[in-house]
Amino acid sequence: MQFVDEARFVVRGGRGGDGSVSFNREKYKPRGGPDGGRGGDGGSVVLRATEDLSTLEPYAYRKLVKAGRGSHGSGNNRAGHRGEDTVLEVPVGTLVFDEDGMLADLSEPGASFAVARGGEGGRGNASFATSTRQAPAFRERGLPGEERELRLELRVLSDVGLVGLPNAGKSSLLAALSAARPKVGAYPFTTLVPKLGVVDESGYRSPFVVADIPGLIAGASEGRGLGNRFLRHVARARLLAVVLDASEDPEGAEGTLRAELHAAGLSRKPNLTVLNKIDLLDSELRDYLAQEFPGAVHVSAVTGEGVEDLRDLLEEKTRGLESETAVAAGEDHRVFRPAWRGLRVESEGPGVYSVTGEEVERVALKTDWGSPEGVEHFQRELERKGVMSALRRAGAEPGDEVRIGETVFDFR
Repeated sequence: MQFVDEARFVVRGGRGGDGSVSFNREKYKPRGGPDGGRGGDGGSVVLRATEDLSTLEPYAYRKLVKAGRGSHGSGNNRAGHRGEDTVLEVPVGTLVFDEDGMLADLSEPGASFAVARGGEGGRGNASFATSTRQAPAFRERGLPGEERELRLELRVLSDVGLVGLPNAGKSSLLAALSAARPKVGAYPFTTLVPKLGVVDESGYRSPFVVADIPGLIAGASEGRGLGNRFLRHVARARLLAVVLDASEDPEGAEGTLRAELHAAGLSRKPNLTVLNKIDLLDSELRDYLAQEFPGAVHVSAVTGEGVEDLRDLLEEKTRGLESETAVAAGEDHRVFRPAWRGLRVESEGPGVYSVTGEEVERVALKTDWGSPEGVEHFQRELERKGVMSALRRAGAEPGDEVRIGETVFDFR
């Protein structure tokens, strides 16, 4: 399966079922009255994190995902069935965005989030029976479900992220540290996608995960090279191991890597320096690097020199770190944007008025415009909610056009 770490598609919740217009016609019950049941609510589109997936490829070519519609109500006060939810499984570490910012961070197995909720089912005529209106012959329509365009972004979750320039030996080091067998080659950009390896030694309290991140180059944070698409994976590592090729300008490599991490807002993340390929150095160069990089770990992924010490050090440091749950610095934060619940009347030109507000728009959507009684009920609701008075204050006169959402009618 191809590694895909970003996907865009539209999600749509199921429409609610319509209410029913029905009257009890049973024998010996001459006054059975209205018994139309309400429609079922629409299903929702839900994202659920799973460890069984490691890529967003199943959604790379999806355009629209929708949930089931609620069924209509029926006589004898029978309510319609709720629409079936559509559950999309995504890899652990998936971030969910819409046009307003981040909606959810699915960083735990089993975490779920409803990205498009189903519409509410409409009420049947039994719900409108009163002592003065004993035989209502209208019902409500179901509401449409939520619809939004999503952007899913996968960020590989790991305890340790190996960061370095192309050909620094990160893949070889991952193979030496764990049982993973990534592709290894004597050319740049051998690693095109993140690779994971689990380090599980008998003396360790718990295993930890090491990720081999594709090589970064100067300007990666501005979109150059392959590494720019995978800085997001670096952000989800709890500890960074900056891997340098000890045989080829390690000072310049470290400067480039530190600059890119700083530009990406990751310079404060816990890290350590690893000098790889020391098997290619003589004793004089080793002494020089020990002075230039105090505290750095010297290893050779090829011969195994220093690998065991590095493995123990990584285990010690990851064990001491608290689990990181916050999103990396510089990321969008989720902002609560409450829906407009008030009432606003605006003039859009001579003889044209628009009315906005969540409650009045819901009433318009639920109205059965094919039923005269339903239209009368809509007008009563507008009077009760103060819409007609607000239109009069705004200057509306009989015959003017009024818009509520997609509904257009003449003011009377």
